[in-house]
Amino acid sequence: MKVPLIRPASTVMLVRAAQAAGGLEVLMLRRSASSAFAPDAHVFPGGVVEPQDSREEVLARIDGLNDARLARMFRAQPTALLDAPPLQPIRDADRAALVVAGLRELFEEGGILLGVPPTAAPDPRDLKRAREQLLRGSYDFARILQELDLRLDASRIELFSQWITPASEVRRFNAHFFVAPADRQAAVADHHETHDELWIAPKSALQQHQAGSFAMVYPTIKHVERLLPFGSVDELMRFAHEKPILRIMPDRSDADGFSLPSELERAW
Repeated sequence: MKVPLIRPASTVMLVRAAQAAGGLEVLMLRRSASSAFAPDAHVFPGGVVEPQDSREEVLARIDGLNDARLARMFRAQPTALLDAPPLQPIRDADRAALVVAGLRELFEEGGILLGVPPTAAPDPRDLKRAREQLLRGSYDFARILQELDLRLDASRIELFSQWITPASEVRRFNAHFFVAPADRQAAVADHHETHDELWIAPKSALQQHQAGSFAMVYPTIKHVERLLPFGSVDELMRFAHEKPILRIMPDRSDADGFSLPSELERAW
């Protein structure tokens, strides 16, 4: 039987301590109104895996992706409460590429290069030029790391969940949601203006969404809800390291949208 096209994708929930009221904030950006997927919605940085994400030259510059750690991270299991989508098995090389895709998309969409040791942080002007080259497609991620002479550390990135777009949708993704603390990063100086980005507390994002002023798609809403109870970044990261991961493909049983069985609401 031919396996339908379900594109592997990576998303990064980058979190930091809230600047005022305690708790944590997550980085989100607003998609273009002309985007083919989730137009005008607030999302976490992310996108589909590309061939460049599995190049040996880029993998050689990212620490923390040994086989044992990757096997532990990619521990998602199916659940009998939801349909099991037909998926190609994830090979060892695919696991590393999913992490690299998350790092690349965070830099491409958000202007943040994660996992840079503080002593090696490049000049923001060089980062800005490198990001422009990446967006134009004239550089790939491996060349950027080579020319800036950087090694990245992925040892604090954790896989949080795996969500698959249901068959009712035209565009389908096998989306892996990662979480990482924003404590070792280099940022392009003007990235907040160029991609309409913001750091926002989960409670505020949900309140604004309920008021109709902060558009989010269903998987994003459910992930923001999962972030809500955590009082600190360290607490969240410990939870992500230890939690079970259930492979989720939500139902679309009626015209009102997606849904999950109540037993899975806090279990995935």
